[in-house]
Amino acid sequence: MRKIIYLFAIGSFIMFGCSKEETNEQVFNNSTGNVKLITLSDGNRTTLTMLEFSDINAYETTLADLEEKLEMHDDSFIQEYGYLDDEALNDKEEEIGFNDQLPLIEFENQLGFQNSMRKAFVIAEKEWLNNEVLDPATDPSNTYVFGNAEMALLNEGGEVKIGKSLLKLTKDGFVEITDGDMNKLVRFDNGDMSVLDEPNVKTNLDEASRSANCKSWKGEDNTDKYSSDKKVIKHEHFHAYPWKGTSEAQITSYKKRGSGWVKYRMNLGVANQSYFYDNDCGSIESLGWTGWKRKKKKSISQHFASRGAFPAYRAKNNVSVIGFFEYAGKSNYDVLSW
Repeated sequence: MRKIIYLFAIGSFIMFGCSKEETNEQVFNNSTGNVKLITLSDGNRTTLTMLEFSDINAYETTLADLEEKLEMHDDSFIQEYGYLDDEALNDKEEEIGFNDQLPLIEFENQLGFQNSMRKAFVIAEKEWLNNEVLDPATDPSNTYVFGNAEMALLNEGGEVKIGKSLLKLTKDGFVEITDGDMNKLVRFDNGDMSVLDEPNVKTNLDEASRSANCKSWKGEDNTDKYSSDKKVIKHEHFHAYPWKGTSEAQITSYKKRGSGWVKYRMNLGVANQSYFYDNDCGSIESLGWTGWKRKKKKSISQHFASRGAFPAYRAKNNVSVIGFFEYAGKSNYDVLSW
């Protein structure tokens, strides 16, 4: 691993751009606009249910609000029971039925949003954990590559409407249909890749000719089984959205129980140093250092985001995202590489 000089910056975000038939079912008000549950039709037999945000600011503010509520909810549990050792604390969490995703569940229930990506991930993760060996190749996080709060804003197909645009987020990148043409989205969902070449479509899925070391959407996991019955998975990723670049360093703790595994609450630490490059990875366009987050949780992460109009930022192999981690008396770092 190369040595990296710590540099500091902060990130932000901007705005971006209806579809055919809409059925508004419920509204969630926030400080910048509202969120609606809608059902869209292509005029034939296909309908899709998703959330609609008035603009990017409403989307980003809702996301930040949910992330803050998750932290506050978890902090309340630690404030009451944090005096317990790790084993007793995990037992107490199970005893009282504490659900660390309750704010997201309440948000979905308020809107009647029954087909969120988060719900699909929870089911898939439960099945994965119920295995003697946790195979990294079948980890549902490889498919559901977003944080829990963001997955609560997407339907199970990774789709959301923001302003006029239909946005689809996948494990490999995004498709933005800026004129809100539902037919294009349905065709893409059915495997018609020619949609990517049509007017009013932005995407980063068509980067076959780009340098192998310069990408707009990459992630990596590294596992440390530091004892016979405990492990952590350390994760780094970079995502270039139509309006911003984002990076994440995350660490998640697991413990063997019976014939399967459970997420395990313990002292974890994480920090994120990021370098966002220009379109050809020739020069650094944005950089940031998040500082450390240290908490007694099952999983913690640090994000860095920076505003940039499409096609904004790229990640450079073995340079752009460095995750620093603390757990079980260890301190180390990993660099996003592929």
